[in-house]
Amino acid sequence: MPAYRNISYAVVGSVGDLLRDGADVVVKDTLTKELIARNTRLERPLERYLFVPRRHHDITSQFAESMWVLAGRNDIGWLQKYLRRAPNFSDDGHTWRGAYGPRLRQWAGIDQIDAVRKLLLADRESRQAVMVLFDPALDFQPSKDIPCNNWLGWIIRDNQLHMSAALRSNDVWWGFSGANAFEWSILHELLAFWVGAGVGRADYLAMSFHLYKAHFDRGEQAVAAFHGLTPYEFGLQRTSFSTPWEAFQDKLQHWFYLERQISEQPDVPLGAFGEVGDPLLDSGLTIVHVAQAYERWGEERLAHELATLPACDYVAALYEKYARIFPGLLATIQQKPIGDFFAAQARSSIDLLTDFKIAVKKLHVNKDRAYGGAWKKRGELVSIQPNIARKVDRLVTLFATGHSLTGESALDTAIDLVVYVEKYRLFLAENLPPGMLIPVDASLPLSDCEENFNTLLDQLDLTPGGRLLADVVADVSSAFEACWREAQSGAAVARKLELASTLSRYTAELLALLVQGDKKSVAVFLQSGSSA
Repeated sequence: MPAYRNISYAVVGSVGDLLRDGADVVVKDTLTKELIARNTRLERPLERYLFVPRRHHDITSQFAESMWVLAGRNDIGWLQKYLRRAPNFSDDGHTWRGAYGPRLRQWAGIDQIDAVRKLLLADRESRQAVMVLFDPALDFQPSKDIPCNNWLGWIIRDNQLHMSAALRSNDVWWGFSGANAFEWSILHELLAFWVGAGVGRADYLAMSFHLYKAHFDRGEQAVAAFHGLTPYEFGLQRTSFSTPWEAFQDKLQHWFYLERQISEQPDVPLGAFGEVGDPLLDSGLTIVHVAQAYERWGEERLAHELATLPACDYVAALYEKYARIFPGLLATIQQKPIGDFFAAQARSSIDLLTDFKIAVKKLHVNKDRAYGGAWKKRGELVSIQPNIARKVDRLVTLFATGHSLTGESALDTAIDLVVYVEKYRLFLAENLPPGMLIPVDASLPLSDCEENFNTLLDQLDLTPGGRLLADVVADVSSAFEACWREAQSGAAVARKLELASTLSRYTAELLALLVQGDKKSVAVFLQSGSSA
C-alpha cells in the first residue's frame, strides 16, 4: 500500500504509478490508465494544499466546495461561481442529485456528522463510526451524478482519529487531488476537534483508480517537474479549526453571509467585512476574496494584499496559484518561510542538474581510464555506432515492454547513451575544420580529452520539456537510424555530425525527463559515487 507524507507527494507518486503500471481501459469511449483496488495513504492529511508543478489546481473551488458540502447544500447556482464545470455533472442544471452535503447532513433526517461525533464521544474505541454516501434507492438509476465516494469510516486509536474512504471510482487528477483529499481533510480536522482527538491517517481505497488520457501529458510533466519539496518542510504554519460543535452552524451561516458581501463588493481590502472568528474558516474567506478581486486589483495591489497575510499554508497556496498569472509576484513575498520554499524550489532544479552533470563527468573519467580507446578501436561502424545502437535498442525495448534489466535502470542506460553520443560527435569533429563543435583551442585529439567531453556535457540542456517519454524515445530511435544509414552510405562527415547533433538533442531531452521523473534512480546514481 503506497503511503505518502501529504497530498503533493501522493499525486506525483500515484500519477507516476498509473502511467507506468496502469492498464489501458476504455470507459465510455475514453481511454484511461487504471489500477484496481488501489489504497493510498496520507500520513499528514492536514497538509492539504497541493504544490505540484503543472497541476494547476484551483484552491478556491476546493475550499468553496468543502464549505458547500459542510452546509449540506446541493444547489449549483452558488457552487458554479467557483467551479465552472459544476453544471456538467447535473441532470437538471440546478442541483447535484448525488451531492455529498445533503447525504451527510440530512439523510432521512439524520445528520451523519453529528451522529458520528456523538458516537465517538460516547465510545472512543467504537468500530461503528461510519458515514454512508451511496444510496441504493437512487444511485442504481441512470444519471450524470452517481457519487464516487461511497463510505467514510472513522476510528480512534492512541487518541488519533483515522479516516478511511471507500470509492467506486476515483480519478487522480480531478477527483482525488482536485476535491476529495481536500474536502475530507476539512471534515477530518473538524471531527477530530469535536471529539478531542488528534488527526491521524487518511486512507483512500478506490475500486477503479485512474487517469484520463486528456491528462496523460500533463501528468507526465507534473511527475517530471516535481522538485521533491513542499512548503510544509519549511516551518510553515497551518490555520487550525477551533469552533465547538454548538457554535458551528451559526459560524457556517455567517461564513456564507460574509462570502455574499465579498461577492457584491470584492474591491475592498482583505478582511474589510469582518471575520467568522475561526482561523480555518476565515482563511477560506480570504481565498474566495482574492479569487473575486485579483483581476480588479492587478499585480501590484495583489502583492500588497498578500503581504499582509501570515506565513501560513493557504497563503503559500495563494502565491502559487496567482504567480501563474503574475510571475513577478514571487519576488514580492514578505513571509520568510514561504519565500524560502519558492527559493528552494527554484534552486532545486539547478542544484540537481549541477550535481548530476558532475557525477556524469566522474563516470566518464572512470570508464575512460578503464577502457581507454576501446570504444572507437575498430572505427565508426564496428565499434562506435554499435555501442550507441545497444543503448537505443535497450531503451526502446524498455519503454515498449516495461521490462528493465537487473541492475540497470532506464536512467543508467540513458546516461551511457549520452556519453557515447557526445564522444561520437567529438570523433566526427576531428575530421572537420577546428571550431565547428567546440572552441578552436581545444586539446587534440578531440575524442581523447576529458575536458572536451565535459565541454559538450555542460552545453546540454537538461531542462525537462513537456513531451511524453515514449515520444522522445521514438525520436531518439529515429534519429539514430538516420545516423546509421548515413554512416553506411559513406555520407560526408559534416552531414554525419549534423545528424549526430540531432540525436544529441533528443538524448538530452530524454535524460532530462528521466532525471526529473525518477528521483530514486537519480539518488542511487549520485550516491554511488559514479564509480561504475
